[in-house]
Amino acid sequence: MSKRALDHDGDPLPKAPRPSEYARVTFEDGSYTAVREGLANILFPTASAPESSPPADESNIALPDDVFYNPIQQFNRDLSVLSIKLFSEILAEEKASKNASASKRRKNKPAAAASNTTPPQAKFTILDALSATGLRALRYALEIPRATAVTSNDLEPSAVAAIQRNIKYNAAHGKSIDMKKLPPQSAMSKISVTEGNARSHMYSQLAGPKYEVIDLDPYGSAAPFIDAAVQAVVDNGLLCVTCTDAGVWASTGYSEKCMSTYGGIPAKGEFKHEAGLRLILHCIASSAGRYGLVIEPLLSLSIDYYARVFVRVKKSPAQVKNLASTTMLVYNCDSGCGSWYDQRLGKAKEQTGKSGKTTFTKYSLAKAPTVGTQCPECGFAMHLAGPMWGGPLHSPDFVSRFLASLPEQSTEIYGTIPRIMGMLESAELETSLNSYPFFHVTDRLSKAMHCEAPPLAAVRGALVGMGYKVARSHCRPVSFKTDAPHEAVWDVMKKWVESIPKKGDGLKEGMAGYTIMKKREGKDLSHIKLDMELGKDEMKSAIAVKYQLNPTANWGPMGRARGKGIGAKDEQPVRKKSKTLEDAEVGVE
Repeated sequence: MSKRALDHDGDPLPKAPRPSEYARVTFEDGSYTAVREGLANILFPTASAPESSPPADESNIALPDDVFYNPIQQFNRDLSVLSIKLFSEILAEEKASKNASASKRRKNKPAAAASNTTPPQAKFTILDALSATGLRALRYALEIPRATAVTSNDLEPSAVAAIQRNIKYNAAHGKSIDMKKLPPQSAMSKISVTEGNARSHMYSQLAGPKYEVIDLDPYGSAAPFIDAAVQAVVDNGLLCVTCTDAGVWASTGYSEKCMSTYGGIPAKGEFKHEAGLRLILHCIASSAGRYGLVIEPLLSLSIDYYARVFVRVKKSPAQVKNLASTTMLVYNCDSGCGSWYDQRLGKAKEQTGKSGKTTFTKYSLAKAPTVGTQCPECGFAMHLAGPMWGGPLHSPDFVSRFLASLPEQSTEIYGTIPRIMGMLESAELETSLNSYPFFHVTDRLSKAMHCEAPPLAAVRGALVGMGYKVARSHCRPVSFKTDAPHEAVWDVMKKWVESIPKKGDGLKEGMAGYTIMKKREGKDLSHIKLDMELGKDEMKSAIAVKYQLNPTANWGPMGRARGKGIGAKDEQPVRKKSKTLEDAEVGVE
């Protein structure tokens, strides 16, 4: 996490995150601080009732320090509401298309015969499995018109009481996305509150009815809940997963914990956060595969200090066989030049049947290894990471449709739209390189060559001029994904070194850069042009925020929710700070 202490204007950052809208209210004979996000309000008990009416300027009201609300996570919640809303539309279209096709097949009942009847609203249920204050469940009920039922579950009795209070308050004082068709009272009636272990609740749904959407947003890792979730979501349903333990899946400091939690070893290097996303997706895919289920990642993002993935889960025993070919090990030269090579665990090859009219997929073992123990580029040691997901991170259709829907969304409700747009534009560009994992960072390339970093546009332009695809990664600034081999990237770097005054004079024998330069002595690089115009930024929208700057001095995840009022310091429940799976049964807002 960055230690940046000033904002864009050079002013000191606030010491703690604060919501944009909050005020003192009296509700059910109690004094609360009401925090508004989107169309939902959540109440936090205040230490004492105000002596008089709230001042005219309510922005002067101090938000209690013990309030467990993290406005930094508004991006996560805005993104989630809009993703699920879009998914509800896609699911409705698919069901309508399926019904239309079924109608056409009925010889004795023409499709127009039922045109005079209005079909009931299609079932679309959402589980907020680790609900904390219930903010997500409230927003889903108020802002997603197609939602027919929302279950808000939490292990803590104090959380359940807070959720029920928030439902009552929003029914009386809230707003919905469509006040005429969906008044707040009707929206709140969709929410059912359950108290209990999230895994037990999901396992209890296996006999049905299952959920169209399950949202897992725990404090820490969602891994303990994945097995139950992939079974409790309907066929072709949506699983939304947050993991905030980046120190495990994006760092080699706890590789043993990463292996036990996610089933793989993390990667070290500039692309570690993408590798973390792939570890999480592998965890989901391998859990799903046990039950004849496959996953389709719709959107997978590394955001600030956490990962957020939206994965469609489908019943397909035949496609489960592809799991080995979409799972990979990674050889990474993290101590040298930073190059990497992937190793698929299996092979899947389309073959033609004996008749010549049919095709089938033949599965076999992959040859190993793809590289030796030393890096082919610099000769330094290669380290192993994985197994991890080797398939696409995003669905091109879903991302492009998501982007197209943003202009019609209210910026008053979804205050983080500029950043959502920026990340989605980066994700859309990444889809053109879905088959190529990981990315380069110009700072890392220049470090190996002991030279100043080249402009990103110059490197991009050189690779595009050589006929390769290039796109920025949403994970890191000054990064680029490409289908160019490492050899071509280092050719471009040699061209850059030769174009600057200090031509890598600090390189000495035994250094990674020295070996890279030595291998290219006498090589004709005249075809490489450091064309900055050809490599200029490909972002479409002027308002899009590409990468988040720290909004507060104390940037990062807040403590887990505790207490009778979910966040009250003086009302903490009796709970040991253990590392058991049960300790993760707390939602984070």
